[in-house]
Amino acid sequence: MFWIIIIIAAVVICFLLKFGIDYAKECHALNARGGVREIYRPIIDGLLEYSSAYLIKENSDFVVIGGSFTDPIFNRNCGQWSISIQSAFVILRITYQAYTDLGGGENSKKVWEFPSSTDQEEILKLIRTKADEWDIYGIVK
Repeated sequence: MFWIIIIIAAVVICFLLKFGIDYAKECHALNARGGVREIYRPIIDGLLEYSSAYLIKENSDFVVIGGSFTDPIFNRNCGQWSISIQSAFVILRITYQAYTDLGGGENSKKVWEFPSSTDQEEILKLIRTKADEWDIYGIVK
């Protein structure tokens, strides 16, 4: 029984070590190409065109952009939105989250995963379609 536990622990350690090495290689490759901000510049620039958008956080393998919703009647802040763009090996993961506080509050979350080779204009169009569902709250350009 003792040997089985040692073998399982060794396999888990080897797996974690291999993942760590692969992750370090991925980060190095992303840095060599300028990071996610440079690689996915068309998507990021397209999102920063929204009136309240700003860069929240940036790392070599992810970028978070966010902003606020504005109540069109009272011209006040009534919620927040954010979009995170993360490169995960050969997958591009984009997460859209929004919260509005008009009439009790409403949450929205959508996660997309694309192959890294997907056309960036198509990705941006898909994100804008989701964001435009909330356009009534003022994330207009």
